[in-house]
Amino acid sequence: MTVGMFIMPVSALFMASGNLMSGDILGMHPVAFMMVIGIAFQGFAETFISPRYLEFFSLQAPKGEEGLYLGFSHLHSFLSSIFGFIMSGVLLDRFCPDPRLFENHEAWAEAATNAHYIWYYFVGIALVSAIALIIYGKVVRRIDARI
Repeated sequence: MTVGMFIMPVSALFMASGNLMSGDILGMHPVAFMMVIGIAFQGFAETFISPRYLEFFSLQAPKGEEGLYLGFSHLHSFLSSIFGFIMSGVLLDRFCPDPRLFENHEAWAEAATNAHYIWYYFVGIALVSAIALIIYGKVVRRIDARI
């Protein structure tokens, strides 16, 4: 799981770096190409994360209640959807405001120049999550050693 957790911020860095390139890459705009690369890395990271995550919850479940525990294992998705909904609105207003609020395209383009900064927030969240997973593992091992 830890490997996958450290691949996630790398995928966001790929997505944020599309604006640093120029010219078409394989017939695609650099931003679109780097989005494809970033999504591929996210999928790769999920191959490390999901099986172990779901295994952990299924092993915690009493016999016959595995489905209930696996359902509760996705409670984080519910909470992150709410948090992400709020955070995305704030970030979009700050880095990529509504074009209808501007008199012309040039004024909007100037306001949205740093729209790729949104991905740096994702990098930060992913790094904090990966480091928290390592700390959690060490704390749990220490607690288990006492028992």
